[in-house]
Amino acid sequence: MGRNAIEEYKGVLDVDATNLFAIDGIASILFSMGGRPFDVEKMNESKSYHARHIALRPNDPQPYYWIGVVDWTICYKANQNLREEWSKENPNGNLAPADPLPESVRQDFGNECAAPVSEGIGQLKKAIELKPDYDDALAYSNLLYRLKADTEITRDARNADIRIADNLVDQVLKIKKLRTEASQPPQ
Repeated sequence: MGRNAIEEYKGVLDVDATNLFAIDGIASILFSMGGRPFDVEKMNESKSYHARHIALRPNDPQPYYWIGVVDWTICYKANQNLREEWSKENPNGNLAPADPLPESVRQDFGNECAAPVSEGIGQLKKAIELKPDYDDALAYSNLLYRLKADTEITRDARNADIRIADNLVDQVLKIKKLRTEASQPPQ
């Protein structure tokens, strides 16, 4: 059904290459299709459609957000896989999700994901610049900084990334609190 929907949307784009509804529809379907089974190519194709949206409407924050989400998804999956492989090879080692990666794993992860993590952080910063109270973009920025920490060579750099991530969580909580307070009827 996803492939059929994509073909329908592509038919719309053949008639109107600037139809954001079709562009966003394809991007969304590809992201969903790329999740199970996990398919990096579909994820990257989804990003390409979000980039098309940006080319047409650079002041819309959502496509920047979605590129950040795709980058996080790809690198989170890679991080999980590397941790699982290391744990299988080191059955006496206990590698919790928040633990720093062992050096050899860190290097592999950095080689694979330093660029997409950096791209994702940049895209989310742009989304937040366009919409300062974009709590979902702040939340994914937090997650990307936690992945960035796994690419860092020094403990100080890793800790700096974790501090940034923690600060982003605090910002999300403040925004949610303000929204809740604003939605409360006066007493």
